Amino acid sequence: MGLPLITMTTDFGDGPFAGLMKGVIWGLTPEARIVDLTHKVPPQDVRAGALVLEQALKVFARGTVHLAVIDPGVGSARRPICAKALDMYFVGPDNGLFTAAFSRDPKCEVRLLENSVFFREEVSNTFHGRDIFAPVAAHLAGGADFKDLGPVVTDPVMLEWPRPSQKDARLTGCILSQDSFGNLTSNLDQDTVQVFLKGRTALVSMAGLVLRGISKSYSDTSPGGIIALFNSAGYLELAANRGNLRRKLGLDKAKLFGLPVSISAFNSKH
Repeated sequence: MGLPLITMTTDFGDGPFAGLMKGVIWGLTPEARIVDLTHKVPPQDVRAGALVLEQALKVFARGTVHLAVIDPGVGSARRPICAKALDMYFVGPDNGLFTAAFSRDPKCEVRLLENSVFFREEVSNTFHGRDIFAPVAAHLAGGADFKDLGPVVTDPVMLEWPRPSQKDARLTGCILSQDSFGNLTSNLDQDTVQVFLKGRTALVSMAGLVLRGISKSYSDTSPGGIIALFNSAGYLELAANRGNLRRKLGLDKAKLFGLPVSISAFNSKH
């Protein structure tokens, strides 16, 4: 068996908070390896954090502990939880962060973090990441029994997770998020799109923009050019090469989620 592995996903940015959580983890489980997925999730954007964790599901090995803290409800009635899904653990607030794991594992088990033996001695009302979630992750990585964390939760919070739909000759999805480059990621996954196209050429439409064909890389167009391509997570992405597509189109960041993206298909000789 390798050394225990913990990933961290937060919206803490460049402050000291992530480092303080690591201090707690290494104080309890010095042998733990920690991978920073990101600490720059947009502040309080639970959905963006959930999308980061979705990408991790196909990458990390069984036994990995995923520690995620995007927690606008800290100190409120929202529950602290740990989930066991896909042979991995997920520690954080019960606010939908772990929707992708819940959706993909029908045998997922969720427990309320109630056993204070696994917390720091003093628990702040404003920093559960340091005082509850980090020590729980450390104890799990060190071999603690998942069942000892607390009682079973049967109704964990699930985010709305839109799915593509097909009607007549059109496949329709929507924008889920943007990255730091202004690239817009949809919920149209590569397999679904390719089955729909059946080798035909795509016409991709969004917010008045119409793109012909799906590119293989950003460099398939000149600097500033707009393209559609499948990103590293396997979803259709719209992007401006060496530019910020959201700004280029004048789209309101707060209104991006759910923006329709559609694909139609035609036969091409080229």
